[in-house]
Order: sequence, then C-alpha cells, then structure tokens
Amino acid sequence: MEKQMIGKSHIGPNRSIIVGALVNGKANYLALGHCGEMSMNPAIVYISMNKAHYTNAGIKGNGYFSLNIPSKSVVQKMDYVGLVSGRDVDKSGVFKAFFGSVDKAPMIEECPANILCKIINIVDLPNNDVFIGEIVETYVSQDCLTEGKPDIKKINPVLLSGGKYYQLGIECGNAFSDGKVLIRK
Repeated sequence: MEKQMIGKSHIGPNRSIIVGALVNGKANYLALGHCGEMSMNPAIVYISMNKAHYTNAGIKGNGYFSLNIPSKSVVQKMDYVGLVSGRDVDKSGVFKAFFGSVDKAPMIEECPANILCKIINIVDLPNNDVFIGEIVETYVSQDCLTEGKPDIKKINPVLLSGGKYYQLGIECGNAFSDGKVLIRK
C-alpha cells in the first residue's frame, strides 16, 4: 500500500464532548474534541482547551469540570455552545443542568452520559490549558445500560472528523480477544 505524506495534519475522528463548568456562578458549556483517558486506576482524563476560552476561568476557579457525552439529538445545541462565547452569550439555559454530590460543575440532563471530574493538574502549553482531572462520579441514563453497564451502542456518542459530526460506526472486532490467535505458544 503506497502512502502519501500530507503534512502535519491530525486525522480524526475525535470524540465530541460538551464541557460543563460554573463561570461567575452560572452554568457554562463548551463543545470540545480534544479529550481522552490517561489512566484507568485511578480514573484520570484530560481536556485540552485554547487559553482564550471563557470556560477555563470557571474550571480553574472551581477546580471541577464535567464531560457530557452527547448523542445525535443534541448536536445542534452542542455546535451552538462551541460557536458562541459565554463572555457574550448566557449559555446557562441551553441545556437542563443537574449536579452530582459536588455542586462545582453542571452536567447536562439531555446527554446520555456525564462524568464529573476534579482537577489534579493543569499543564500550561503555549496556546492551550490541558486540564487533567480525576473522575469523581459517572452518570448514565438508565435506557443506555445493558445489565447495569454502559452500552456504547445505546449511548451512541457523537464523533467529530473533518468538520462533520458522525455517529458511532459498526462493531468490527473484540478487544483483548481477537489478537489472541496471533500469540505464539
């Protein structure tokens, strides 16, 4: 297979999330594609946000943020909260907020899954703040559970790639299993 060098482009897809934070006492939301898991035990995640974002001040001030996993039904609202700044527009009424045991970061009722995180470190990059958080609580809509566990097909998270939003694709293998046939005994 012949390869072509295309520069220094990032190749998606990225998970689409909506970050929730309290800024000046109001719920504020921001659509984001730069996030991921760093550790399973303890459960550590990161989000990388341009320093110019209004939401950063709320995360730094409160020490908490939420990750809200959107489904197709909220794509328009997700895109909106990524297009407008909380400096100019009050985004507190875009979604119905709820709080977990800590009332420092709003979570979004309309999203099928929500994760509350406590800041454990902030990495200062030239243009971005990377917020590293430990997961405090995770919430999943009951209709998105199978046998008490999150079902990714039911959650149906939104992905971002090449300026388009996508829904989760078709299952194509079994993790920690399919490769076993290649292990030499």
